Amino acid sequence: MNKLSAFALSLSALALLLPASGAMAHGTVERISESTSAEARLFVADGQNGDLVTIDLPSGKTVSRLSTPASIMSLSLAPDARHLFVTRGRDTDKDYVTVVNTGFDPATGAARPPIVSRTFEGYSPDSSHPVAGLPTIANESKAELLLLSGDLDSLDGVSVRKLALAGNAHYHYAEAGGLLYVGHLQQGFVQVLDLESGQEKTRIAGCPVLHGIAEDEPSGRLLFGCQNGTLVVGTQGAETAKAVARIDYPEKQRVAAFLEGKDRVFWGYTEGTLPLLYKLDASRQPYAYETVAIEPSIRQAVSSDQAYLLSLRRSGTLEIRDSASGSLLRATAIGQGWSADFHEHVDKAVLPDIATSARYAYVSLPGEGRIAQVELASGKLVRYLEVGGEPTRLELLEKKGGDDAPSASEPSASPAAAEPALKRGDKSVPLAAAPLMQDDHAWLPLRSTAAAFGLRVQWQAGAGIAVSGEGLSVQLTIGGRTAKAGGKAAELHAPIRLVGGSAYIQEHDLESLLGIQLLGAGGHAHGEEHEHGVEHDHAH
Repeated sequence: MNKLSAFALSLSALALLLPASGAMAHGTVERISESTSAEARLFVADGQNGDLVTIDLPSGKTVSRLSTPASIMSLSLAPDARHLFVTRGRDTDKDYVTVVNTGFDPATGAARPPIVSRTFEGYSPDSSHPVAGLPTIANESKAELLLLSGDLDSLDGVSVRKLALAGNAHYHYAEAGGLLYVGHLQQGFVQVLDLESGQEKTRIAGCPVLHGIAEDEPSGRLLFGCQNGTLVVGTQGAETAKAVARIDYPEKQRVAAFLEGKDRVFWGYTEGTLPLLYKLDASRQPYAYETVAIEPSIRQAVSSDQAYLLSLRRSGTLEIRDSASGSLLRATAIGQGWSADFHEHVDKAVLPDIATSARYAYVSLPGEGRIAQVELASGKLVRYLEVGGEPTRLELLEKKGGDDAPSASEPSASPAAAEPALKRGDKSVPLAAAPLMQDDHAWLPLRSTAAAFGLRVQWQAGAGIAVSGEGLSVQLTIGGRTAKAGGKAAELHAPIRLVGGSAYIQEHDLESLLGIQLLGAGGHAHGEEHEHGVEHDHAH
């Protein structure tokens, strides 16, 4: 070893023996409490990047953005209301479930920033129904149901019980009288398990493409949505684990989900753009569905107190209805709307969602990066919560007796209505003039509206009106409801109207036949209040 190397080594050894300098030391800092309070806490799934966004109310402040495995498919609160299960979509070779400590106490409103407690691998997982007061995970591709108990936040505090199910499927399940009733979508039956032993007791067949479940508490009966009707299963006395009724659908539309309103009224619906809902009064027998027509709608919900039935029209208008009668109380324009071919699959959530507190509805608007806050009692659009990204699924925790009304001192986005516009494909143009209004529908001048998108309108003596161009060929009659689109027979929602020698077309026909959508104005997109019931009859 040369002298220079030996000297350097000596300095290094000496440095280890000397006290650390101020520049290298980690000094102590004052600890600041993260505890705060809120009237409510809103969780938002960002479909753009998989973030879970947390917003405290009424301040509207974004508390955190937690990264979870993209893309989020569902949010589900645990029975303790202190944990949130976040499941990702099924478009990769791995599925994950993230458990989030909400950091919020609904009893007191005490709040801390939420944290990710754990993330674990699932197998086509779903978390939607509690069992025996415990959160559950259904591993659909392994035909098993996991019941989780213990401390979800600790490393070793969770106990997992596995129940074997009859086969791989999408499940809808509920516990009653010590039995677990599990509906299997693909197999089309209800499997009944003894909850204590996990052993199968029986199966109830005859429910093809089973999807959706609801419980009528006074009778203890369960409703299962089937392709060919609704199956009613008893859970008490002599009815236990038996099919007690089947309810036919009055229209071709099936029921794949239920909402419970007040006075034992249930609302049945399915996915996609809906022209109607089914109403079931469970207090009346024999059971029978009533049909309630609605404007084309893509999302439904019931308020937390079950007083209001909420329906989000495809045009971007929120309907507020009485949850027992279905009567339309108010309608408020809140967004730009969605195209007719807007669909959601199992890769990730893309649809808007609705969550409610005692006073307000919160509606996510994925394409606008914000959430509309609407007062239920008045239908007033209070404000927008600007969150960015693509807000989809929502979960809301509310303090008992809390008030999430924003004050004048709290910063919030101005509740400006969406700019009126017309849209066809990727092209949008401003609405040049207000449409004509009749019976809560908008009518637009056919020639100028079509011309805005390069379409030609020609009057044909004795044959009506032809609209062509951009790959479109439509024939419209005058004074009737018949039409042709691409040579195939079609039907107008309402006859073409002649006003001052000009032809006017109703907004529904404008979209369904010409592919031109009216956004943010007029007809079923306007924001006026209504005090009448359902008046329109839709053809199906």
